[in-house]
Amino acid sequence: MASVENERPVRSLRIGVVGVGGMGAFHARTLAGLGGVDVVAVADPHEPNAVATAEAVGAEAFTDPLALASSEELDGVVIASPDATHPELAIAALERGTFVLCEKPLATTVGDARRVVDAELALGRRLVQVGFMRQYDPAHVQVAAALPSIGRIDYLRAVHRNAGADPRPLERVVCQSMVHDIHSVRFLTGEEFAAVTAFASGPFPSGGYRHVLAVCTLTSGAHASLEFDDTAFAYEVSVEVVGADGDLLTGGPVRATRRHGGSLDVHLGTDWFGWFAEAYRIQDAAWIASIRENRTSGPSVWDGYVAQMVVDAVIRSSTSGRTEPVELPERPDLYA
Repeated sequence: MASVENERPVRSLRIGVVGVGGMGAFHARTLAGLGGVDVVAVADPHEPNAVATAEAVGAEAFTDPLALASSEELDGVVIASPDATHPELAIAALERGTFVLCEKPLATTVGDARRVVDAELALGRRLVQVGFMRQYDPAHVQVAAALPSIGRIDYLRAVHRNAGADPRPLERVVCQSMVHDIHSVRFLTGEEFAAVTAFASGPFPSGGYRHVLAVCTLTSGAHASLEFDDTAFAYEVSVEVVGADGDLLTGGPVRATRRHGGSLDVHLGTDWFGWFAEAYRIQDAAWIASIRENRTSGPSVWDGYVAQMVVDAVIRSSTSGRTEPVELPERPDLYA
């Protein structure tokens, strides 16, 4: 057995974060708190964001996101910039052979998502993990682990309530928010979407949409419904799976029940960070572990690409009033 004196110290990983508004700053602080990780650089075109986060984690501040993503000095880069910038930044990091944690969505169009897939396929190895953090959420993980106990999956219902959001066009509602529910269906059932029939409430005078309902057929013939509300009373996410031998339902974060004035109430809150903070921490730690193992695990760019194809079908169906097919290309062996 080797002595402690002969053991080699683990080299700290050098990590950069691109886009340090709310989400990126959270990633930077989370990663800086992990052992063996140095957040050495952050970049944001809005210099006060970059400076504030850099000071908080002891990093260097930059205002050029592409330059940071293209750096050859990093072991990994987190992309948490505006959605439309994700493909260019991810491809820049891929060209340098850098591991990437890219916030969802992978892109805002199917074509751009495919560009990232093709760039990674050209390398012949996975380097990008997409930030579908519900795959690490303890409540979702518990449901996934219990799925064999309920037999054949017949139906899945995903409910997603957002609170206090500014009015958003349909494309942003589906691409930024419902994309999480789309991935939940895929990772829990192991199936693909075959067709989507969607309905949307809006646009309202504000230009925004509030409710979106998508009724989906999966490749096995099972069904899923995705229910989204952009201005609900609280932030809340739940998934119910109906099987041949029983049902499963996610639980939310534990909250105290208040008994007051003749009533019982539970404060849910309006903050999505609070609901999924632990999931983000587990995700970030898993990403760092995968870099150390020189492999990428977790949601792939193929998952991001397929989710974007379903997003596109939801938007098409909401505007056309028709059931829209989801016609997927053959999955490359790299993502088998």
